[in-house]
Amino acid sequence: MEVLLARENGFCFGVKKAVELTEAAAETGRPVFNLGQVVHNPKISERLAARGVTVIKDPADAPEGIVVIRAHGVPPEVRARIEERGLECIDATCSLVLRAQRFTKQLADEGYKVILLGTPDHPEVIGLVAYAGDDYIVVETEEQWKKLPKMKRAGVVSQSTQPPWLFTALVAHVATISQEMKVYNTVCPVTIKRQVAATELAEQVRTIIVVGGKNSANTRELVNLARMQDREAYHIESADELQRSWHAHRSEGTDRGAREGGPGPGVVHGASRGRDRRAAERREVHAVQPARRRAHRHRRGSAGHDT
Repeated sequence: MEVLLARENGFCFGVKKAVELTEAAAETGRPVFNLGQVVHNPKISERLAARGVTVIKDPADAPEGIVVIRAHGVPPEVRARIEERGLECIDATCSLVLRAQRFTKQLADEGYKVILLGTPDHPEVIGLVAYAGDDYIVVETEEQWKKLPKMKRAGVVSQSTQPPWLFTALVAHVATISQEMKVYNTVCPVTIKRQVAATELAEQVRTIIVVGGKNSANTRELVNLARMQDREAYHIESADELQRSWHAHRSEGTDRGAREGGPGPGVVHGASRGRDRRAAERREVHAVQPARRRAHRHRRGSAGHDT
């Protein structure tokens, strides 16, 4: 059996920054709180918990110490509440999310009705809505935006992890129902690269294994993309979830592609190469990447990677 690795992999820079800032805060010895999961991956959450980091839902849950705002960002009033309580605030909001917040506020200030592509209860969207003023709407599907009324001035932005093709489709529709439209493409370029890599990988394999948190929007979208191309796609969080039946009936050719979605350890690569699973899980993403790069050099343009 041959295994191809996706060419895009590892944490995106926004998540790397959030994890690193949280770990640095933990090293101070003071109580550290993540305002929500810093990353949608159970392995990383367990690692941070082992270092004494506590996940909270509200600033009021932190009696003292340091509160870290995750990469998704928060509404401005939430940060104000952290500071009002006398807590140290470390803002790990991704720079691309901050950009989307600025553009959303700009559209609202200029009098546009803000149309936001995103999942309404996603933490990034909750943060963006806080900048959208009083005249906004959140849409997630074509069925929803087809119901939008005609409008004079429309401003369009997106949750950073939405599929780029979906954002393009929304913009095309809004152009037909608005007299004036202003668009800011706030889809994360890393998301675009990963989805392109997933599509490329699906062209060369029959089965795709996506590694990442089960509650990661990025990971779920990669699985969805593979299935849209009529490929068998499996979503796992660790090598222990691999099953022989997924490839037992494959006898020849390029059988399996491994990629990582939302942030997660690169355990699938070690396990699918016959290495000890526990050792592979200890290695995690940064230790596995060099092998991935070698694989990519040997099969340039054919392998894809995503964490």
